[in-house]
Amino acid sequence: MEAKQRIIILGGGTAGWMTAAALSRYLPKHRFSIQLIESAQIGTVGVGEATIPHIRQFNQWIGLDEADFLQATGASYKLAIRFRGWGQANSDYYHPFGLSGEDLYGLPFHQHWLWLQQQKTASLKNYGQYSLAVLMAQQGKFSRPVADLKHPASAFNYAYHLDATLYAALLRQHSIDHGVEWLDGKVTAVTQNTSGDIAHLILEDGRQIDGDLFIDCSGFSALLIDKTLQTGYDNWQHWLPCDKALAVPSEKDPTPPSYTSAKAMTAGWQWRIPLQHRTGNGLVYCSSYLSDGAAEQELMAGLEEQALAPARALQFVTGRRKQSWVKNCVAIGLSSGFLEPLESTSLYLVQIAIESLLQYFPSNPVGEVERELFNQKMELEYLRVRDLLILHYKLNARPEPFWQYCAQMAVPDSLSQRLEMFRETGHLLEYRQGLFQPASWLALYLGQGLQPQQLDARLSALDTTRLQHWFSDYQQQLQQLVQAMPEHHHVLRNTELAGAAVAPAFSLYGHRG
Repeated sequence: MEAKQRIIILGGGTAGWMTAAALSRYLPKHRFSIQLIESAQIGTVGVGEATIPHIRQFNQWIGLDEADFLQATGASYKLAIRFRGWGQANSDYYHPFGLSGEDLYGLPFHQHWLWLQQQKTASLKNYGQYSLAVLMAQQGKFSRPVADLKHPASAFNYAYHLDATLYAALLRQHSIDHGVEWLDGKVTAVTQNTSGDIAHLILEDGRQIDGDLFIDCSGFSALLIDKTLQTGYDNWQHWLPCDKALAVPSEKDPTPPSYTSAKAMTAGWQWRIPLQHRTGNGLVYCSSYLSDGAAEQELMAGLEEQALAPARALQFVTGRRKQSWVKNCVAIGLSSGFLEPLESTSLYLVQIAIESLLQYFPSNPVGEVERELFNQKMELEYLRVRDLLILHYKLNARPEPFWQYCAQMAVPDSLSQRLEMFRETGHLLEYRQGLFQPASWLALYLGQGLQPQQLDARLSALDTTRLQHWFSDYQQQLQQLVQAMPEHHHVLRNTELAGAAVAPAFSLYGHRG
């Protein structure tokens, strides 16, 4: 019989156990063995508690029931991210999981909205008020999207706020039940063979762990991909200058909102993530503009509930490994790179790496074609998330020195081209691959006050009065839908209140899949 291909996952936490759960679900047990090594001596970051809708798809793939998941992880539902103080100091807008309005007369909805804004239409509401997800988030309501794509209540999506430590524990048991071997041990040495491939890991107690494919989920330490294989790092600190974070849990909110809060502060931003059993809080900041002591004071002063523990400090360098797959080692999670959690993309980048690994899963020995395709895919994903994060900082008019630096900094050519297109025409550059679709870019452009210099010439031929009536009727229809929905905190206590006709998980951020 052919020997099993041995897969070694180094590191637990969310990244390690998501990887183990997916591989054990899709790789046949008679051909593969999977071991995960984690050390009780080494903690995990465990602060990435806000997600985007793709996590629903992942849970479905590996066979997790949503009700069981919600109970096990203390999760709440999430419809949007609320941005306060971004753009102008008094700005307040939502980046929803879903669409605003509908295309009309062959033109995108936002072009019509901008046209009516130029006509100074008295009844025109804020752009977000034409998004069902935004209205639900603002009014504390929740219901799952309906499956009928012709119904207005299908044009949104949802994700979760979750306890990352509890999620990892749930995935660990799920993985073990599916045949993953869990080893408690600390790696003290890594041995390579003559080709440079990793041959085996030596644990502190002397055990030798042999493998064919090694997956580095060791977090910021990047023990295999960096310390052993020295792949190199693309540092993006000049575009995303925040380099430190503080995280602190606080008491639960009895009526938790169905959105993540990201509030711009003196030299960074503060997050608030409501769970069922507690609230996650943190401050991401630039140490060149704000001292550690001042950062802690700012964070604690901004809490809405009583803190449950002292603040925990994190330090990071924004960027990514030059290659995520080197030799017979694949980096997933923080070992692959770090982008601040401004758009809740941490678990998405783990998930897309796992999907891509399965898509290009290697023969034994590992071949060059699989590596190249995987690395191209992950580079594209990181770059497109990076550009949207930079946009938040670039489009600001705040007076503080940190924010002035961000407003004046040069941006990557890929983002500059996109910005100029919208500034000049009001149109968006689209792409087929990558996370953020037009609805996401529009939420930021319009939420942070970027106005195009001109609009589509075809708008001038439209009947403005008729268009105004359509906008008014559409918004009233959305309000009526939201008013009939249950309260978010009631749904958390009884998930069946959200309704039975549930749409499948969406494949695109802000779009129906």
